[in-house]
Formats: sequence, structure tokens, C-alpha cells
Amino acid sequence: MPKRKIYNNFFDKEIYNKVNQENKDLLEDFLLELKQNKKSEGTISQYKHDCLIFFMYVYKKLENKSVLQLSKRDFRGYSLYLTSECQISSARHNRLLCALRSMLTFAENEDEYDYDTNIAKKVKGLSKEPVRDIFFLTNEQIMKLKDELIKREKYQFATLLALAYDSAGRRNELAQVTKTSFYNESLNNTNKVVGKRRKIFSLVYFRLTKECVRLWLEQRGEDNIESLWILQNGKNKKEADGELLYDWFIYMRDLLEELEGKEFDFNPHSIRHSALQNLSDGSHYICKDLGMETGFPVEKLRLIANHSDISTTQGYLKDTSLDELADMFNIVLTEQ
Repeated sequence: MPKRKIYNNFFDKEIYNKVNQENKDLLEDFLLELKQNKKSEGTISQYKHDCLIFFMYVYKKLENKSVLQLSKRDFRGYSLYLTSECQISSARHNRLLCALRSMLTFAENEDEYDYDTNIAKKVKGLSKEPVRDIFFLTNEQIMKLKDELIKREKYQFATLLALAYDSAGRRNELAQVTKTSFYNESLNNTNKVVGKRRKIFSLVYFRLTKECVRLWLEQRGEDNIESLWILQNGKNKKEADGELLYDWFIYMRDLLEELEGKEFDFNPHSIRHSALQNLSDGSHYICKDLGMETGFPVEKLRLIANHSDISTTQGYLKDTSLDELADMFNIVLTEQ
């Protein structure tokens, strides 16, 4: 079955070791500036990853030059590479260019660097793509996917799916969860994570996460990595970042397509939408565990979503107005 997009893990450690040292030094100085400006660890990590993607490109396509010596044509070539070869979305394309512009603006403003004009600013971002319809997964589809992941002994992936569905957490919030959050089986919340607008809170989880994480931690064994998520290459383990978690969700999407024989346009945020929707209409397994047929009101869902405004939570749910009108007048209405 052909895929709509290519989702690459751009970073290659072997290539990075050969990247122009001037570029790596510039990035380190830039990241230090972000840290001094009290940017969050997640933001700093994202800038680092996005700039490293460009360094990989410069090494392979632009003779490993210093980024301070590149021309507007070079930056335009990078823009074309992202859209044509990597087939990434307009939003991600613009984010990658934004990180690059920010790093070069830093160089432009620092006396240490002989760099007067940030040429990357002259390369325009792409127009935003039309907003895609939200894709909702049913409770049955979540369970089918979880069961298959466990069958294949992909316990870490199953844990990620379960925690995302239980907590309705965002990907960057899930990436901050530590393994020690699950040592006490009587508890139902994680360590504190930092969400949007610097909010600090715990993610809540239930029996599905407990079932999966028990298998995952047993399979993982002992190590000194605090994060719940790791990347393992033989005996070598390292902490997995939020970008890698994205790739794992795409793997799950492909697996569900394999199981059901049709395409599913879901991403990590779709699990958040699905969790809130299923908690709203009572189809979430935890509603059934609690004997709730009608689900939770939106006022309660706002708490698990960690939204400040109830209208934001409402926007995560399905629009049922058409169905309600049809029921009112006993007529048939369909989306046009």
C-alpha cells in the first residue's frame, strides 16, 4: 500500500562526526544562548534537532561548507530538498527554516562571528496547507493495535500508545515521562511534565498503561536512563527524544493499516483527540470500567486535557450538530 508521506529520521551519527566543526561550534553557542534565555529543554532540543538536519544536508549536498558562507541559492535548494525529496509538510518545512533563521540571526548579532546578513531570512516559508480533518480512532481500534503490538513484543510502543490514550497527553509531554513514575503500582500519575505555556502537571494513566508498562520495563531490564523511552542498539541504550516518538506513532499507523486493510491518516495528536472524544461519548474503556454510559462532560475533560479554556477542549471533539439536527426533525443529513 503506497504511503502519502515519507517520515525520515534525519540524524546520522556517522555523518555528524564529519560535519564542519565551525557549524557544530555555532550550534553549541546558539543553544547556550537559548539556555541563558531560559528556554525550555524541549524547545532547546527541538532547535538542536532541526539545525542538525540542515547540517546533514550541508555535508551531503554543499561540500560541508560553513553555514555562514552559504548563498541564498543554497538555502533555496534546502527548501526544495525538504519538500520534494523528503515530502514533509508545509508546517514542518517552515519550522525547520525558522530554526535555521534563528541560529543565523544569533550569529548576525554576535561580534564573535563575521556575519553581517542573515541570507536565510530571504527564503520564504511555504503557505499553510488546508487544515486536515481530525482523524478519530475508536476504542476498539486502539485495543486492536495494542494487542498486535504486544503480540509482536513491541512493549515500548504499546506503552506509548496506552499512555497517550489514557492521558490524552501531547507528544512532547509524553517524551518527558520517567520510568520511576511506574514503580509504585498503586499510583496513577506520572512525574511532573512541562506542557504548553510552561504549565506544569502530571499525566494520568489507568490499567491499560499499567499492563503495557509492566511488560516494557521487564523487557527493558536494568539501566541508568531515567526516561521511560529508550533507543536500543544491541547492548547500547540511549534516551529517545520526542522526534523519535513521532516515528513510533507513524509505525503504529502503518501497523493499523496492515491490520484493517485501509489507510488511516492519524498522527500522535490524533490519539489525543481520540482519547478526549471517547471519554466524552462513553466509548473509552475507562468509562466502561467505571460503569459510565454517557461519558464525561466537557468541563471534566478540560482537566485531563490541561486546557485553560473549555472552548479549546470543545474544539478537540467531534462536531455532532448535524446528527442532533437530524434527530430533532427525524430527517437524514450528510456532510457535503
